[in-house]
Amino acid sequence: MQKIEFHGSALSFEDQIKLLKSQGLRIPDEKKALRVLQNVSYSRLKSYLVPFMEDRVTHRFKEWTTMDDVYALYGFDRRLRELIFHEMEKIEISIRARIAYASSSDDSGYWYMNPDYFRSKGEHREIMRHLTSEVQRSDNDAIKRFYLKYSNPLPPCWLALEATSMGTLASLFAAMKPGILRIKIAGHYGVSDTVFISWLQHLVYIRNMCAHHNRLWNKTLSVPALVPDAHRGLFPEQQPDAQDHVYLTLCVIKYLQNTVKPTNTFAQRLKNLIHNYPVANPALMGFPEGWEEDPFWQ
Repeated sequence: MQKIEFHGSALSFEDQIKLLKSQGLRIPDEKKALRVLQNVSYSRLKSYLVPFMEDRVTHRFKEWTTMDDVYALYGFDRRLRELIFHEMEKIEISIRARIAYASSSDDSGYWYMNPDYFRSKGEHREIMRHLTSEVQRSDNDAIKRFYLKYSNPLPPCWLALEATSMGTLASLFAAMKPGILRIKIAGHYGVSDTVFISWLQHLVYIRNMCAHHNRLWNKTLSVPALVPDAHRGLFPEQQPDAQDHVYLTLCVIKYLQNTVKPTNTFAQRLKNLIHNYPVANPALMGFPEGWEEDPFWQ
């Protein structure tokens, strides 16, 4: 397909409302719609308009679709991201601790600086480049106190990994040599190290989407998570309808939370969110029919 150069101009907020109305969207309160467009933007809201269209070529909306329906779907997606981001904080802190202390007795807490723990010297150099940069930029009080007292170029792993991004942490684990240390870390969460790597990479991707307020609820996710063949405890008996949608993300978060905080209320809060927003179709998120009855979500 031959590409053409874009020459369009932006529509005013008032003209955006006229356009939506001409496409069949009901807007009973134009002042409210104007505030939404002014504070959210049409380009961001467009992803939430599409599910309500009966014809994506002509952009005609399904009969009786209102601006409130669209904004409710936008609100659901925002609250879903907030729920996920909140839960991932606890998971991330737990993973940092497990990786830091899994071999902290070796090399006096400096095992991460030893290339023998990693698959290749090249991967190790790249990890160290990112880790060093992040530690040096860190405003962590404990790291500041360390440098005031000690001459080491980097702090021990239990401090250094507190300053690293989740992405660097995931890359560090993936770059480690397959063997006892990786198995020990992943085994704490009851899955294989291969599955755990995919989960870390997937959660980094999801975390970035949440941090940048990107649409998540019905998105086709480009960084997949593996479904474990073997695991400790429950995993959904029903396979996700689509393994590249957010339902599998939610399964991974719930499973990890069962280890991090067995008394978590994640399942109930997720159910409440979905029940409060009937405008969001669970099937478009990869939820299998009858998912709430699965023992995993009880």
